[in-house]
Amino acid sequence: MNFAVCSNKLLDETIDLLRNKPVNSTYMERLFLVDRAEDMFSHLPQPLYVGNATGYVLENASCPLKPYDIILGRFPEHVPEDDEERLFLEIKQRRENQRGTFFTDIGHCCFDWEFLLKNGLGGYIEKAENKLKELKNEEQRNFVFGMLMIYKAYANFISRYADVAEKAGLYDAAAVCRNISSGAPKTFREAVQLISFILGIYSIYFGKCATICCGRMDILLLPFYEKDIDEGTLTREDAGYILDDFNCKTSMVLGRGEHQMSLYADNNTGWFRNPMYDSPVYVILGGYPEFGVYKSNPLTKLFLERIHPRLENPVFIYRRTKYTPDDEWTLVCDKLRQNASVIVYNDETIIPGFIYSGISPEDAAGYTLHGCNWPDVAHKSVHAKYIAGCIPTMIMNSIFDENGKFVKEFSSIDDIYDIIAENYRCELHQAAKDMRERCNINDKSVHTLSHRDCFMEGPLDAAKGVLYSSPYQLCINRLRHIGTAADIMTSLEDLLFGENPVSAEVIEEALAADFTGYETLQKRARSLPKFGQDNERADSHAVRLMNLFTDIAKEEGVNPKTGRQDVFFFSATTGDSNHIVSGKNLGATPDGRSAGKPVSENLSPYPGCSDSVTAILNSVSKLPFDRFAGGVLNLKLPKNTLSGDSGLAILKALFETYFENGGMQIQLSVTDVNELYAAQKNPDDYRDLMVRITGYSAVFVDMSKEAQNEIIRRDELT
Repeated sequence: MNFAVCSNKLLDETIDLLRNKPVNSTYMERLFLVDRAEDMFSHLPQPLYVGNATGYVLENASCPLKPYDIILGRFPEHVPEDDEERLFLEIKQRRENQRGTFFTDIGHCCFDWEFLLKNGLGGYIEKAENKLKELKNEEQRNFVFGMLMIYKAYANFISRYADVAEKAGLYDAAAVCRNISSGAPKTFREAVQLISFILGIYSIYFGKCATICCGRMDILLLPFYEKDIDEGTLTREDAGYILDDFNCKTSMVLGRGEHQMSLYADNNTGWFRNPMYDSPVYVILGGYPEFGVYKSNPLTKLFLERIHPRLENPVFIYRRTKYTPDDEWTLVCDKLRQNASVIVYNDETIIPGFIYSGISPEDAAGYTLHGCNWPDVAHKSVHAKYIAGCIPTMIMNSIFDENGKFVKEFSSIDDIYDIIAENYRCELHQAAKDMRERCNINDKSVHTLSHRDCFMEGPLDAAKGVLYSSPYQLCINRLRHIGTAADIMTSLEDLLFGENPVSAEVIEEALAADFTGYETLQKRARSLPKFGQDNERADSHAVRLMNLFTDIAKEEGVNPKTGRQDVFFFSATTGDSNHIVSGKNLGATPDGRSAGKPVSENLSPYPGCSDSVTAILNSVSKLPFDRFAGGVLNLKLPKNTLSGDSGLAILKALFETYFENGGMQIQLSVTDVNELYAAQKNPDDYRDLMVRITGYSAVFVDMSKEAQNEIIRRDELT
């Protein structure tokens, strides 16, 4: 098998699918098998239902392949015929609202890939069998027996693939599958193949929007890579082609369209037709190892070299440190300016942020993230609860009553901060109480089995679900839209307590009227300093708000009875694309923003408030990121500023300075507004035009007109 030829064919196929796959293409076989399995086994106790249904689906699922596959694992997909479409719609109507059934696993986590690569599925099977021998409780036994059936079903499916590959003459691929169906992987190719199978089987057959992190693949695969290189059974070039295949396999399963900003428009495939739809698969590269001493990894650079800017998946998270080699950093920045699916995090701030949240230093150093920039303690954590966290809404609800009147007569900006803090503390106090009560739950929900439970640390040992057994059950403290929030506080300070104060009644009337008749006041509010201008007045409010909220989270995480932290509030600035929805639900605000308009996006300033990239980065880097475990700065830059060697040098220096100043994260969209307008008019000429959403890339012309207009709006005003 010539890996180079195979890789080129697979890449062509993948790009064609990403650009031209029909919107209504559907995993019909998966749908029929799942529907039948539910009817056959749903009468059983839930874990046995899941286990038996999994076995049925994977015993009857097809094992398609192409002669140029290096890594096996395809999933049959096609446009339904008329009779199939009618059946599809019938099943959709019956099943779509049945959340909790075994084929709607939510994922959103990082599996225990280290255990899997060390022990294989056979290791899980042995561990489950041994666990059964010690259990007496029927519900616990059912839970573990269901897990055992799932492990065996996955292994059987891989073994079936080996049979199909052998019959097709793909003897090397068949041997790889045969080995990992029963034992732990021993080679680089086997290790990548096992990760790909677990990811694909889980995501396609048993998930729904089940975005998964594949962990720190450069570290996980390094022992296999070095062993194969030393023994002469693998070349660096062939290892790159194996990674190419893995990258293609994670992309080719996607549907068309984008869910966050397109809001499930008619031109999107949707989750029911395709359980992967636009789910980002995360791969983590670089950074400090778990024991904190930086060591260069040859696989990191190889992974970076094989990132193709025309693919949407995987999304690569590059963990930058102060020791990052220049050649790696050059590669990362070059991929960024090509709009490849690359995001950069700063280990120098994120690791302290995890430790601040209560995570051990070793676990903090091994941090990962999953789709849309949500933080994980790799394979040891689960997102058990979320705090809503739209800061502009929190501020407005704290200081105004339901009639739009100030809740009290405020004497200073400190007085306003006090009431915001009081309200936020009440919210987090209740959240902490809920989290502590979770530990005492002992009903049947504890033993509700999902596929996610099978590959995380905790459930198999405890014989209960990951929500009740994970070492770190996280309460995600979402702190979103800080730009608009800081601007509101800056305006309140000036309008109420500045040199030329405005009465509370006038502000109330202006906001109620959406500034109609109060245009002079709106103009004044809009002319005040704004977050993103590197202005100390505005930026200090952003810093003060973030310190306030994280202080409260830290305090409320400590159990008042024991004096020990038992609730892990993970503060994250990630807001997906909720700046649109949050803005629609928010009236006019004191910063001059009109009712219903979007608020600022994630960590970005409000569009139009800054005309300097340097000023934006300076403002953002002032935030106390050593208290945060994740977040998003979606930076937009015009193409003409980044071309050639000089453009690359500028980008490297710009981002280096940002991270050295304490910046946490950055993801880049390189756009040209005129090009975006042209793509709207002639979409067929711009099939490769990619734009950044919030934790992944999307094909611009596949987005709804409303979403395209929002991308153009934010780029025109940035």
